[in-house]
Amino acid sequence: MKYAIVGVGGRHAMFRRAITETHADGNDLVALCDVNETRLALSAGKIPQKGNGIATYEAAEFERMIAEQQPDTVIVTTPDYLHHEYIVAALKAGRNVMTEKPMTVDLQKLRAVLEAQQQSGKRLTVTFNYRYTPARTQLKDLLMSGVIGEITAVDFRWYLDRVHGADYFRRWHRYKEKSGGLLVHKSTHHFDLMNWWVASTPKTVSANGKRVFYTPEMAEELGLGEHGERCHTCPVFDRCEYRLDLAGDPALRELYLDAEDDDGYLRDKCVFADDITIEDTM
Repeated sequence: MKYAIVGVGGRHAMFRRAITETHADGNDLVALCDVNETRLALSAGKIPQKGNGIATYEAAEFERMIAEQQPDTVIVTTPDYLHHEYIVAALKAGRNVMTEKPMTVDLQKLRAVLEAQQQSGKRLTVTFNYRYTPARTQLKDLLMSGVIGEITAVDFRWYLDRVHGADYFRRWHRYKEKSGGLLVHKSTHHFDLMNWWVASTPKTVSANGKRVFYTPEMAEELGLGEHGERCHTCPVFDRCEYRLDLAGDPALRELYLDAEDDDGYLRDKCVFADDITIEDTM
């Protein structure tokens, strides 16, 4: 089976390793595609036996990549708001698609994806890695065994700490138009788990939320009002408990800090910036 990956940020590595290492027998990663040349070279260099010999393509060359490399399946690990572009293009080119969750971020993009899938007849798989963690799989087995009887109600809560939770407010996820907000980007996991666990789907859904903590006002309250645009050059870096040290983390440094000049993407923007548009309490 031949695979190509579009989007070589942090999330793509699990797919790359699965194809080239864990399940290398019978599978071949034939190409990588991204907007960032530094990250492309970094990912290519980590592929066993191939080194930098694997074909790499700029994002604008996506359709040429498919035509030249003829992958059976295209794996989409770009930012959420771009998923639909590559999913639709790959389906129209007659390829199966595997995409990171969420499939997309709004109804218009969803309709475009579903239409392309129906017209192509190809397979579209949305990956939900939470299902495969032992505790969640064991819970599924327990519920389906009937040992606790009929399920009549479920109370599910999920709390994000200042390490994992704060990270969504540093990256592209912090903009609603790019992630759909955390009820789309993050809680996609939770909706999937719930539907899977109880073997059901909801008929109605309602939600509310607001931005409470990651605000300029909270920065002032914490004595961080003089913060900069990003952690790397921030004047209050040493006393901020929400800082991200890109320079001090080898993996983040090579993946993001060393690649900034290619596309201008900043991985460590301030979590208290005034332009954040997603909610932190839902």
